[in-house]
Amino acid sequence: MTGRWIRIPSRLQPVAQPVVFAGKVLWEAIVHFANDNSLILAGYIAYMTLFAMFPFLIFLTTVGGVIGQGEAATRFIEYLLSSIPSEVAVTLAPSINEIMERPRTGLMTVSILIALWVASSGLEALRSALNEAYNAEQYPAIWKARLQSLGLTILFTFGIILSMISIVAGPFIWSMLEWALIIPSFYGWLYSVSRYVFGVIVLYGIVVILYFILPNRSLRKREVFPGAALAVGLWIGSASLFSVYLSNMASYSVTYGSLGGIVVTLLFFYVSACIFIFGAEVNAALRRRTVAMRAHASAERAEAASAALADGPPRG
Repeated sequence: MTGRWIRIPSRLQPVAQPVVFAGKVLWEAIVHFANDNSLILAGYIAYMTLFAMFPFLIFLTTVGGVIGQGEAATRFIEYLLSSIPSEVAVTLAPSINEIMERPRTGLMTVSILIALWVASSGLEALRSALNEAYNAEQYPAIWKARLQSLGLTILFTFGIILSMISIVAGPFIWSMLEWALIIPSFYGWLYSVSRYVFGVIVLYGIVVILYFILPNRSLRKREVFPGAALAVGLWIGSASLFSVYLSNMASYSVTYGSLGGIVVTLLFFYVSACIFIFGAEVNAALRRRTVAMRAHASAERAEAASAALADGPPRG
């Protein structure tokens, strides 16, 4: 070893430079993830997710019932349970089914308002983690942050209902396409794939909105796309690996007894929160490096202009 950097051939530099840049961004994100108390914040988010999830479902089912879209809200809950590891779904399903079967007396009741307030508290936990990732020193006013979280909770509620309406109408639309385009039954798998892709797109959209709105930073939309894509990809992979891990290696019921299901659920939320924070750290690292590169390029241009002025006008 000579202590020198390996020289990259010129013909490989167009490919190697983006790879090296991505590696530096990921390493910086990992370092900041470790130094920003992200593991502690992930535990807080996991708890607040479990704490706020049921009030949000109460609010969702109530709104769906009031606007005549109770089936759409029910479909979302079924879709949610089918998207998470089965060990987590088994733990949550009884309580969620109890919520769905409980009659609602009206939207503007004290209990529903409390449910909306508690549900928005989960977004405040996410805001704290994102502000830490971007090193935001000044937090917005409490009332402003809470109003924003309440508004996002309501927005997500109606967005979920609209998304589920399209899923409910999916079989009808597919049958019409089969009839109009004479699609063989062999291609029925396309419908299942389209449903999965639609769910991934919705999840990606939600993560983008959270990354863009919650931090106390003025961000461009394109600055949040890479981390959101990485977070969604990591979450899909981790959900599959989580099921494999629980099926083959872990036995939480031996250690925690009847509380094993709750511990597994919190662990899943904890891993999901770590992935969410890491995606934000990637966006923050990419933003810092982009800003530094622009400043360096601007300084070089200014230095070149100064040198040109110092040399004086060209002699004829």
